[in-house]
Amino acid sequence: MGAAWAAPKRPDAAYRFDIPAQPLSQALNQLALRSDREILFSPALTRGKRSPAVSGAFTPEAALERLLAGSGLVVRLEGRSFLVVPAPREAPSEAAATTPRPEPPPQPIAIDSVVVTALKRSSLVQQTPISMTVVSGEQLSRLGVLDLEKASPLLPGLKLISTAFGRRLVLRGVYGAGEATTGLYYDETPMTGPVGTTADPGVMAPELALVDVDRIELLRGPQGTLYGSGAMGGALRILFRHPDLSEDSAAIGASASAAAHGGQAGGATAVLNTVVVPERFAVRVSAYEQHQPGVIDNVRLGLKDVDASRVQGVRLAALWETGSPFSALVSATHQTSHRDDISAWNDTAGPWKTVHAGRAPFDGEIDLASATLKWRGEAVDLTAVSSWYRWRLTRRQDYSGVLVGERTNAAGCMRMFSLSQACGEAQMSSYSAYVDSVYPAILNQPAELTAKIHELRASSVGAGPLKWTLGAYREVRGDYIDSQVRHVDPGTGALAEPPVLIGRRDIENHLSQSAVFGELSYAVAPETELTLGARRFDYVKRDRGAVQIANVVSGTWADYAIDARTEERGWSLKALASRRFGSDVFGYAQVSQGFRPGGVNVVPGLPEALAVYRSDRLNNYELGLKAQTGDGRVTANVALYRVEWSDMQYAAQTQNRAFTYVTNIGAARIHGLEVEATAQRVLGWDLAGSLTLTDARLTADQITNTAIGLGLEGDRLPVVPKVAAAASMERRWSLARG
Repeated sequence: MGAAWAAPKRPDAAYRFDIPAQPLSQALNQLALRSDREILFSPALTRGKRSPAVSGAFTPEAALERLLAGSGLVVRLEGRSFLVVPAPREAPSEAAATTPRPEPPPQPIAIDSVVVTALKRSSLVQQTPISMTVVSGEQLSRLGVLDLEKASPLLPGLKLISTAFGRRLVLRGVYGAGEATTGLYYDETPMTGPVGTTADPGVMAPELALVDVDRIELLRGPQGTLYGSGAMGGALRILFRHPDLSEDSAAIGASASAAAHGGQAGGATAVLNTVVVPERFAVRVSAYEQHQPGVIDNVRLGLKDVDASRVQGVRLAALWETGSPFSALVSATHQTSHRDDISAWNDTAGPWKTVHAGRAPFDGEIDLASATLKWRGEAVDLTAVSSWYRWRLTRRQDYSGVLVGERTNAAGCMRMFSLSQACGEAQMSSYSAYVDSVYPAILNQPAELTAKIHELRASSVGAGPLKWTLGAYREVRGDYIDSQVRHVDPGTGALAEPPVLIGRRDIENHLSQSAVFGELSYAVAPETELTLGARRFDYVKRDRGAVQIANVVSGTWADYAIDARTEERGWSLKALASRRFGSDVFGYAQVSQGFRPGGVNVVPGLPEALAVYRSDRLNNYELGLKAQTGDGRVTANVALYRVEWSDMQYAAQTQNRAFTYVTNIGAARIHGLEVEATAQRVLGWDLAGSLTLTDARLTADQITNTAIGLGLEGDRLPVVPKVAAAASMERRWSLARG
């Protein structure tokens, strides 16, 4: 079955079409992409047929009728989709009444939609030169998937690394501290975590609940040209459903769950779509509340299921279409989340058990607003996006281990008594008694991150040999964190009241980034296309920090202060060649780059040479092949790549383990293979399988006299699996006709 699809638009809107004469199936795909309509047809109906050229301004229905002229086929409207069927036969004459009729051609079978916007323009997934996976919102809903942790098995190659504060997203083994290595997008908005005290925004990704999602697009490999910094390993795009202009609708869902070693939980979702002005203006609201059961027991404090969590949120979107080429989409999201304690257990205590002396709950509140304006012209499409988001959060981490390790440290005693020589026995005893008096403790860090993002881009329209996209990008991001080391009640692990502060410092970070980008594709032959892409980036990063209460244990002093900045500008480039081998096989070869901004470590006592760290970058060399059967039911995709990562940003710890900082040290090489296959409607079943092989190793020693925990040449990058595989099979039965 052939399926060409994009999000539905007004059926009577006129568009500019320039579709050359070509095989009919290809012309139908181009029409679907240009008009944002779904067209279903059986390959048996279009095989061997060619379409006439269609040029001018038409409604999608009128353009489709011109493509089908003289083909013996007609179009029928099924809901919001166009269904291509054989033209009705004339009533047979009496003489021909006894003549046997030929078997009718097979009717179309609903195959999952395969149109994506990974290139910031619509394209068919099997003809998009990116190693990528698309998961539909319908599939997420059927499986009850509401968060990234449960979605990750459906996204081959995506690794979620649990951290003390959240989850780090990793693609293709590009794992390291600093700015995120995998870009996270909600619709058109890139989002990241706060820089915090460790210069590590990628340590926790802002996760919105996967409610009322249209689709997820996972783009593997550097996306530095179109998506900019932070997409070194790839990009994860979560695209929510837009308001439907055609009809009112509502949906309610409920769930219940129980966890082994844990408790029970549940949740509910509700979605309402209201048409205010038919085919012109509609509003869509979704609300949700989800509870996850805890599974970790704190045996020290005698608490069970300490890591239970709760997420509540609401999303509002409004879509306005004037009937002209102009449209506007405005959306706003508010979400709160709470987790009772860190979701991790200790090897020494045994599976599903922890011995943390201090409890480390997490609280977060995300507000996101976005406006997208589109203008579709006869030669150029324009898109303008403005976004704003704020993430207020309080992250916490058990600090008791640092106190245990430092209670007999001579350097801490010297700091406490302001000595230039070793402490005496009485002084050492007094210092140890002080550390014991404030044990246990947690790191308590209220923080706020705010970002404003603007993007304007233009792309060509038409089916000529030349296609292009040009754009400009601007981001201003700032965050503030109040880092407190606070004593907790030894009996409950909760913060002691009134507060007992062991140390306190604040850090403020500001990033201003501008970029211009573009991609140019030219068809050097009917089935061969060459693409060149470039992004010119320019950023300024300023970091300021000061100590309000000295911490003699970790080594912060009261008069410590820093106010430093770093700036850099450069290019991120891409070269790509792609070719269609017949109608069912597509291949590509590319060289692409990715990068991340540098910054400043706000760490007391860190040598001046390590205070500033530079941007890092990588080069990706990739071969890809995508194949599908003529009816689109079976697909198989393979990608083979090599990544060379230089001047890599990586996390190091000071000798007393009290501070973590980012430094440029070492280099890495990553080899990988990605294989995916799907089969739909095979004896009623949908089958899928994937295999990912990753060999990520250091190619230079990480050498420094001021840090611990670094690696040597040939060491594997941590937490990057060599082999990852997944397989699924699904079948659905109708309970009743219709």
